[in-house]
Amino acid sequence: MRAVSVPIWRLSVLVLILALLQQSSYANEENDLWLLISSFEDIGISANDLATFLTAHGYNAKPTKTYVTVTFSGGKKAYLNPNGGYPRLADMWMIPPEKASGPVKLGYDEAIKKNATYAMSSNPEFVKSISRSVLFPLVPLGMRYEGSKQLGIIYTGLGYNVTYMFLPNNPGHEWAMVEDGSTNTWLAVDGYYGVMTSSDYYTAPYSFPKFELLDLVNPQWRIS
Repeated sequence: MRAVSVPIWRLSVLVLILALLQQSSYANEENDLWLLISSFEDIGISANDLATFLTAHGYNAKPTKTYVTVTFSGGKKAYLNPNGGYPRLADMWMIPPEKASGPVKLGYDEAIKKNATYAMSSNPEFVKSISRSVLFPLVPLGMRYEGSKQLGIIYTGLGYNVTYMFLPNNPGHEWAMVEDGSTNTWLAVDGYYGVMTSSDYYTAPYSFPKFELLDLVNPQWRIS
C-alpha cells in the first residue's frame, strides 16, 4: 500500500486549528468561573470557604492563606482573592496576587457594637441641616436597607460621620445615624420618614460603621 503524503501546510493548519480549539476551551472555562464568582456575594467568605464552594461546583480549587488557586483542565491556573474590590465572591487574577488581600476578620468589639445607645442631638442648626440635606421620602416605604445605604452615601459625601443601626426582626429594620461632631451626639434618620426623635431609634441590637458589615450580622448569599 502506498503511503499518502500530506502537504506540510495542511498539517500546519490542522495544528493551528487544534490549538485555537484548545484555547477556546480554556477561555470558556475562565468565562464560566468568572460568571460563577460574579453571581454571588458573601463579605465574610474566606479562602477555605471559597475553595470548598468552587470544588462543589466541579473546579480543582486549592486554598492558601489569602487566595485560592484554580487549575483548569489544560493546566492553566487562575488565582482568586476573596472579597476583592467589587461586589462578587472574589477578584480573579492570571498571576498569583503579589500582596495578601484576603478578608479582614473583624471582631464584634472592633467594628460591630451590640446593644449600643446613642445620645440624641438637640442642636437646632444640626437638626435643620440634616433634615434639609435630603428630600424625604428618599426611598419607597419598606425599602429600609436601600434607604440606609443611600443615606450613608449622601451624608458621608457631605462630610458627616455615619453609622448604621440594625434591628433583626422580621423583616429586619435598618436606619442611619449621623453624628453632630460639635457635641458628640447623633440624629437618627430613616430613609422614608426622615429625622427621627423617638428614643427607639437611638438604641439597637447591632450598630456598625460600614454598610457592608450588615452581612456579618445577617449573612446571606445574594444573586446579582
